[in-house]
Amino acid sequence: MSSSSIFAESSSSSVLKSSASVSVFKGLIIQNGDETTTVNRWEADSVFIQAPGRFWLLAQEPLGELETETLEGMGIYKQRCYEGYRYYLYDYEGPYQENLSIMTLCLMKSKRSVSKSALDEVVNYSLYNTFDADESVLDGIVFKNRGKEFLLKRIDDDSVSVQAAGRFWLVLDYPLDRFGAEALEEIGVGRVTCSALHQDQLEMTICLMKSEMDVNKSAMVSALNGFYNTFSVDDTTKLEVDFSDADWVVENEIVYAKVYCWDDVSMDACKAIVESCQGENVSLDRTVVLSTASLEAIDCLAENRDVLDIDVFRERYEILD
Repeated sequence: MSSSSIFAESSSSSVLKSSASVSVFKGLIIQNGDETTTVNRWEADSVFIQAPGRFWLLAQEPLGELETETLEGMGIYKQRCYEGYRYYLYDYEGPYQENLSIMTLCLMKSKRSVSKSALDEVVNYSLYNTFDADESVLDGIVFKNRGKEFLLKRIDDDSVSVQAAGRFWLVLDYPLDRFGAEALEEIGVGRVTCSALHQDQLEMTICLMKSEMDVNKSAMVSALNGFYNTFSVDDTTKLEVDFSDADWVVENEIVYAKVYCWDDVSMDACKAIVESCQGENVSLDRTVVLSTASLEAIDCLAENRDVLDIDVFRERYEILD
């Protein structure tokens, strides 16, 4: 995980050891980009004004739509938010406090300085504190897919104003509801599937979408609450199939394969793709297609843009595990 996008990770044993030897609570230890920052409550802090620029907002309650809109009216814009339990996302400096078991951390951008008391009012008096973001903190979120990483920035910081036709990822601050999906359909964008963006503990939504034509991102901004950005799916790069087993010499032999297609491809269509690449003993197993295949067949599947992933096995029993 990127150090610029999460709290410092620590083991429970080290926290408990610290708690036994220190009687005074000194604050939360948070990984702030390349720096480690100890943060106490804002009322006990000597700095009561948050300066303009990028900063972290640490609160005991999630940042909802109403709070986000109120902050935007103040010239403060949410970039991304994380939520997590102690021991996994941050460390204590001092004894355990039950009210700090789960916290929310949001990267914000502000056009002007703002008093922390005003921020506390906006977030329903659950503000723990704010502190400047280290320069090494990334401006966007890192999304991993098909063995590659993409840095995705919020629409305000993106120079790409048009989403190209085809499959693409839609990232939102909130779940995509029925009204948002219907508004997208009116501009020619269809929803394939949506899920929580759990990567790096992000509290966001990611959806696989599809459009037959280019779409102006401004139209999606108008249609949706909490629009973050979109980026095209990489379905044209040839898949790299893992043959890394050191005891397995792959040469002119038949392998067992699990083939996964993109969610907009029906299982029958996925089966037909495997058969067209000369896969044999082809069958369906819930969300995958099973087959025996030559290396030439695997190579053919790896080049098909409707194939999402391929797992290969030496023995049949492995594929059924």
